[in-house]
Amino acid sequence: MYRNVKFLGLLILTGLIFSCSGSKQTAAESGSLEGDVQLQAKVKDLQDKIEEKPANQEYRRQLALVYSENGHSLEAMKTLEEAMNLDPNNAEAKYLYAETALNAGDKVKAYRAYKEVLQGLEGQTYLDRIAPKFADAFQVETLIGGSGQQAFGAFSADGSKIVYQADPNGNWDIFEYDVAAQTRQPLVQSDAQEGNPSYSPDGKTLLYTSTVEDHRDVDAEQKLRDIFIKDLASGRETNLTTNGSDDWHPKYSSDGKFILFVSERNDLREVPFYQLFGNIFIMEADGRFQLELAHSESNNGSPCIAPGSTEDKGIIYFDSNRDGDKAIYRMDLKGQNVRQLTFNPGYQDAGPDVSPNGDKIVFFSNRDGNYELYMMNADGSAQQRLTSNAADDLNPVFSPDGQKILFHSNRGGDYDIYIMDLNVQASSLSIPDVVAKIDQAIQAVR
Repeated sequence: MYRNVKFLGLLILTGLIFSCSGSKQTAAESGSLEGDVQLQAKVKDLQDKIEEKPANQEYRRQLALVYSENGHSLEAMKTLEEAMNLDPNNAEAKYLYAETALNAGDKVKAYRAYKEVLQGLEGQTYLDRIAPKFADAFQVETLIGGSGQQAFGAFSADGSKIVYQADPNGNWDIFEYDVAAQTRQPLVQSDAQEGNPSYSPDGKTLLYTSTVEDHRDVDAEQKLRDIFIKDLASGRETNLTTNGSDDWHPKYSSDGKFILFVSERNDLREVPFYQLFGNIFIMEADGRFQLELAHSESNNGSPCIAPGSTEDKGIIYFDSNRDGDKAIYRMDLKGQNVRQLTFNPGYQDAGPDVSPNGDKIVFFSNRDGNYELYMMNADGSAQQRLTSNAADDLNPVFSPDGQKILFHSNRGGDYDIYIMDLNVQASSLSIPDVVAKIDQAIQAVR
């Protein structure tokens, strides 16, 4: 799966795409309550109280919460359905049902329940709780669209230009967008696949990947990528990685002295190409001294270096599935002191980028059902959801001033490049606005 989507960068492994409808039954859900004496006693007590006072909705709410908090989503939903049958106007029961269904992976039931809450007598009371699930936190605008796909945007150091990959001719090429003039021009075009572009900090060279030197007669998604730099003045292109493996996702350090990238070169197992592990490497800006950092038998990717990092003292942020699911990690520039920053079992956190002053990390995650953008402090605290829609928002990067976030999304159908302004809060939505967004979300997941 990695190879099939590598040029678009969804970073999703086989088996990590969840069904859009139907409850997701966990291991705990498939079993019974046996084995947990305290839990059994709590459930039995609440069931007895409900039997004595069947009209008491509070007991049903408490029972549903006990079930939900202990991984028994289906039992929680069943309890809440009974509460709603007794009182069809019980907005809180409907809201809890929607929350439980969403956590269980049943988006259609969840979205329909949210919609019923908003359209009920107490809809206005719940608007502030439901609207953020379907609306971005800050103003988002389409920046680079057009025919085909646009993805993996990156700013120049002064913020005046954006380099990105696009496929208007049927294969990925590299383009440059002038923010002020709103014009674009090709920078690298060939019959091969080019991607993952970024400027050097001084703006003199372009860093990107290309399959141009893989002449094997295989499908495009199986061709191996090398990392290239292009001198933007002379046009000279240089291959930095010529080792017969797949190398991708290169990114400069803020001082331009080092390049981080991902490679499969050290996975020597006899396995199909799509099962090879990617690990993080570092090299000098001219391609010398290519060294692996923190080897592990897992997929590690999307590395970025914190600003101000030096060879002796520095921080690298990256994503890894070394503990089962993709999460955001940090380590030092020597590949030591690895520490996990996000913990969302069963979901994927990926694609970190660090702010220019090093205090924030932006990334994407499917913890709320589909891939959305999130931001947190550099130590993993204060995680905040930034986008909310039925599409996938991916691979965010900060602007040079740290005030905006560039990302690509298929919210318009094809993948285009969008920009979020962290200084402009999204406008407040009315109930009809949110209901319309919910209808769009339901159509998207059917």
